[in-house]
Amino acid sequence: MRKKSLPKKIKASKDLQNRVGTGNIDQHKIDEAQRIIDTSKVDFGEIAKPELNKLQKAIDKARKNPQGDEVMESFMTPIMNIKANAGAFNYKFVSDLTGMILMFLEGIDESDRKVVQIVDVLHKTILLALAYQMKGDGGENGKALLSAFKEICAKYHRKKKNKT
Repeated sequence: MRKKSLPKKIKASKDLQNRVGTGNIDQHKIDEAQRIIDTSKVDFGEIAKPELNKLQKAIDKARKNPQGDEVMESFMTPIMNIKANAGAFNYKFVSDLTGMILMFLEGIDESDRKVVQIVDVLHKTILLALAYQMKGDGGENGKALLSAFKEICAKYHRKKKNKT
């Protein structure tokens, strides 16, 4: 069993201290900020839409030429942005899924047709998750989809490994 470790304190730079100040944050302000986050009516779909559009354009372009470093970058940037926002809007399933695919992409040297297909399925899955408002972990469907994506990624790596 691992020992629990205390969080590491990081001292802010002087520049940052001058901009935001020093000292503790009033608990009332923290509670108020959390209340605003919890009751926010902001639609994650509207935030994700521009990133999903960028991802769709990257997929369309990659279908014509799936190789190249710019292909991977064009996939990773919108996926990272979606992941960064999904958790804040209680779309843990989308956050977990995009995190898994980011790790998958980071483990690949060069894109190919199969990678483009996997990213396309991710794109369609996120669209469905938003349409059905699969908040939280997505329930049983979310777990099944995460498991399927995990298997797809593992299968891709196994096939690549066997080819070399």
